Amino acid sequence: MRLTYLKPIYAVPSRLLLLLTIICSLLACEPTETKVNIRLTMAERSVLDTRIVAYMDSLRPILKANCVEETPDRVAVATDSIVQRRLEEEARMRARMPELRGQ
Repeated sequence: MRLTYLKPIYAVPSRLLLLLTIICSLLACEPTETKVNIRLTMAERSVLDTRIVAYMDSLRPILKANCVEETPDRVAVATDSIVQRRLEEEARMRARMPELRGQ
């Protein structure tokens, strides 16, 4: 008498388990973005504009100070980069010159 091995119920093929997991996760997800239509009255717009102007007036000196501090460094980096590229171009051209003279 020959006994055959019976697979237990929990021995589900991994592909089927993966497919089932993907399907369940897709069905469980809801769109996170909900579209909201906001209509402001003129009074609300005025209040909002006043707050934004006050906020921007407080930020403007900080942003200007940062710009004044960082501009020389950025210009120096950009200039160094441009000079470096030109030197590399010149080196490539000089390396090709013996090739051109030999022809």
